[in-house]
Amino acid sequence: MDYQQINATLSDILAKFDLNQPPGGGSLTIFHQGKLVTDLAFGVTHQITQPKWTSHTLSLNYSTGKGVLVMLIHILVNKGLLDYDTPISQYWQAFASQGKQNITLRHVLSHEAGLIDINSVTKITDDVQDWQAMLHKVAHMPVYAKKLASQNEKFVAYSALVSGWVLGGLIEIITHMPLQQALDTFLTEPLGIKDQVFFALPADKNNQIAIPKRVALQQQNLNSIEKLTRTKPTLAADDDATLDFLASLDCYPCWQKIYQQKNSTNADNRSTDNPNTNNHSKKRLNSQEINQLYFNIRGIDMADYKASLVPKDSRHFDYYQPHILQSKVPAANVIASGYAMAKIYNTLLHSQKTDTGLISPPIFAQLTSIQNQQVDKVMPAQMNWRLGYHRIFSVCHDTADGFGHTGYNGSMAWCDPARGLAVAFVHNYDVTMLTDVRQFIINETVLNLFH
Repeated sequence: MDYQQINATLSDILAKFDLNQPPGGGSLTIFHQGKLVTDLAFGVTHQITQPKWTSHTLSLNYSTGKGVLVMLIHILVNKGLLDYDTPISQYWQAFASQGKQNITLRHVLSHEAGLIDINSVTKITDDVQDWQAMLHKVAHMPVYAKKLASQNEKFVAYSALVSGWVLGGLIEIITHMPLQQALDTFLTEPLGIKDQVFFALPADKNNQIAIPKRVALQQQNLNSIEKLTRTKPTLAADDDATLDFLASLDCYPCWQKIYQQKNSTNADNRSTDNPNTNNHSKKRLNSQEINQLYFNIRGIDMADYKASLVPKDSRHFDYYQPHILQSKVPAANVIASGYAMAKIYNTLLHSQKTDTGLISPPIFAQLTSIQNQQVDKVMPAQMNWRLGYHRIFSVCHDTADGFGHTGYNGSMAWCDPARGLAVAFVHNYDVTMLTDVRQFIINETVLNLFH
């Protein structure tokens, strides 16, 4: 395999990733068959001071970091300290309150527990900074009403925030260690990536994290970063250069075919073999239309979505505030380098056939087994939840065995046993996964290059 040519192709794509949005940067790390073959970085981590990105740059990766948290859980299962099917209340007595006595790790990891409503835990966003208080509140929270109403049917709903306190609290109880110490002891130190993964950012590393241009400008204009207020990312309309870039990608014809199949009202046009299909009549797709090939936001209940992701008092909540970065919110604010994320998935990947000392093949078989295939109530897609991981987002390739996790900002990390791939992409663009296309471009391109 010509890795030099592969990296040249990927570098050319990454160099154009600013699109017509505020500039940023990121890193792309790929292991193939256990070997580091792609170590690419582009752009700057801070628009004022201009340090360049590397694969070891720390970044806020939102829910992509759940892959770190659940890896730690699987390591503890492998050690016999936890069991997927033992009720959590047997480890954590207070957790049994309000009808949660039979909820297991399997229920939480497969997002079937019904523990999604952050507003039933707290309506005050400042509470999330208090780790012990949140553990107490989560232990005494109720199961989501719609889960209870579903009776014997599987209720699959992504626990975007609450799951982090459930899993993190359980880790501390079982290991008798603070969460970061458990992470370092059982995962990052054995892999040689200590100081590249944090559940709460040390204060002395505050200036080492990549931040969006919006945050850099606010820091420059304010006396204290503590005054940062959240501004929801807005998607600028694609300019001609962006549309040309999208159309130049090898995956673009695939996107066009799928778009036509989904949107054509003419049965003949829905057939990819239709000889009357005129390539010149194919619609020029923009970023939002491409994103909607992966995420159907019209298919979700906004009440469920907001219950899982948005505390009611969240208008001024910004994960880039130092006191939030330095707080433990393990479902949403894991800070890590792209290299570290890829290294973790590479280790997990090779647990399929070899006992790596962290995960054994029997545990690998369990954690990769698909638990449900319903469309998620919160995430606008069929997630095919494994134990803590979802499917790879690809519409152009067969990735049935692949799994990983994406984040709110479109960062992602995953592995594909069939291809021997472990991939991580992290960045500091101020975007959301429901509007951005960068992760999909990388996924489809990498899967095509490593076919």
